[in-house]
Amino acid sequence: MRCPWILALSASIPIALGAIVLSAPSPAAACGGTFCDGNNGTPVDQTGETIVFAQGGGFVEAHVQINYEGGDANDFSWIVPVPAVPEIDVGSLAFIESLRSATVPSYGIVTGTSECPSGSGIGFLSEPDGGGTSIDPDPEVIELSTVGAFDFVVLQGGTAATMMQWLDDNGYAPNPIAPELFDQYIDEGHVFVAFKLNHLAGIEDLHPVVIRYPGSEPCIPLRLTAVAVEDNMDIRAFFLGESRVMPTNYKHVRINSTRLDWQQRAPEYGEVVAKALDEAGGRAFMTEFAGSTDVVDTAPIDSTGLDDAAFLDIDPLTAVNVLVDQGLAFCTDSCVYGHELVPLLLREFLPPPADVDADTYYACLSCYEELGDTSAWDGAAFAERYREFITEPMNHADDLLITWPYLTRLYSRMSGPEMKVDPMFAEVDGLPNIPNVLGAQRNTDACCEDTVILPDGASVRLMGGSWPTWTDDMPYAAVIQQYQPAGPPAVETDNLDAINALLAAHNQDVAEALDCAEGSTGGDTGEPGTSGGAVDPTTTGGATPPPPGGTSTGPASGGSTSGADPGQLDDDGACRVGSDAPAGWMAMVFGMLLGARRRRR
Repeated sequence: MRCPWILALSASIPIALGAIVLSAPSPAAACGGTFCDGNNGTPVDQTGETIVFAQGGGFVEAHVQINYEGGDANDFSWIVPVPAVPEIDVGSLAFIESLRSATVPSYGIVTGTSECPSGSGIGFLSEPDGGGTSIDPDPEVIELSTVGAFDFVVLQGGTAATMMQWLDDNGYAPNPIAPELFDQYIDEGHVFVAFKLNHLAGIEDLHPVVIRYPGSEPCIPLRLTAVAVEDNMDIRAFFLGESRVMPTNYKHVRINSTRLDWQQRAPEYGEVVAKALDEAGGRAFMTEFAGSTDVVDTAPIDSTGLDDAAFLDIDPLTAVNVLVDQGLAFCTDSCVYGHELVPLLLREFLPPPADVDADTYYACLSCYEELGDTSAWDGAAFAERYREFITEPMNHADDLLITWPYLTRLYSRMSGPEMKVDPMFAEVDGLPNIPNVLGAQRNTDACCEDTVILPDGASVRLMGGSWPTWTDDMPYAAVIQQYQPAGPPAVETDNLDAINALLAAHNQDVAEALDCAEGSTGGDTGEPGTSGGAVDPTTTGGATPPPPGGTSTGPASGGSTSGADPGQLDDDGACRVGSDAPAGWMAMVFGMLLGARRRRR
């Protein structure tokens, strides 16, 4: 089955599909959940393409943010084939940011709390095409309208050549990157939606749009992306629904978490994921989060304090003051804004004087009363546009989180040659939740014990406090799965035994090198198929992060999970095997180990 929609943009400079560029949060803003002790838990992702899907009632809804890194708005256009005439609405950037920041993966040694947002992305590029003449049929204009900062047109029929000619003639700067694909979609009955920035908007006004179309299978458009994409492009997709989502025509990977340096907050995360996906043949996704939508902070999309009626009967010179009162503008000598479309609103209804910086003008409208022109002000029209741009998208995003109880975040890295098929997705009942905040526990003592216990129960012994440097024999993918229409995903590759064997050998080598204990493995390597950093943490009773401000309780198994024989200090501080250790001490150790085993059940 073909992807319901596919994107084509024209530009000679990078465009980012679904990307979000966030300003760096203050430490206080960044820390609101777990891992906020300043040293641990830095999120692993800083860039990536993001698309948010919601579906129901026979419709698929895609929330997409476009970022364009060029400076000329006239070079921007965005073309979207869809299977039927869609509805187009303004989206909410705060909604997309909230989903990302609530689910960003964090790895670390559990000693405190933290969670942080991020963003950036990718897209298609090409040189603007000059077009030409054609005797082929012209496309039919189904709708010509505006949504937020964009003018858009819905076209049906024609050919790739005549469609591109129409768009070029009407200022959409198109380029048929792959005309055979466009003709293919026309033959299949698709319509095309083309976007461009309107005359009041600039590149800084790009914002999310919502494309709602009849269908039941979300899909990420990748085929045209392959034309001009860098290697290992980040792709993240969010799905709101009733249960966890899996790719149906791509594989699903669970990474080997022993490949991550948990002490350093997994700086190699992207590389590990990329190589794990390569082991699955390149076309695969992993789950970064799956669980309740309750994790999403809805404060950024709460419109309670917003009142469009406040603009109906005011002096236009006080309009910015009302925006300040509602938290949508912050002005001193210049203004910054709490919503991406506020500047566009102001330029439409309070155009700045030609020789005055817009943000300086809005910071003191009365200062420029003689230069400014308030004739464009219309309180009722401003209130209507305010609802369309700001409150309605926020309310719709809030409704989605109320309607859909479950959120899945999938991640992949792909290069152009791997983008031969557009990935599609479906919900699968009965799969476990996947947490995004993962804490390991490091256990040390005077008898050479220095072991990190991972959330899935695997223990990694450290040499000199450093994370192991694995050879190429250690797999990056722990388990590779394939979706099945009925039942749980099928396991195509299971590397758990290999991972556990290499982990056990490593732990034994460290123990022997340190001469800590005869036969010591330096930690429980786990039963085959249940550890080695290879399974979903929720299926093995992983580490429970502490409450904010609290201390770690370590993995759910509790206590020491070390499989090493107990050691004892000599008088000179050297560690030795304790066959002659005091009976009471041995009994205490035995009791601790017995307790640990009981808790692991």
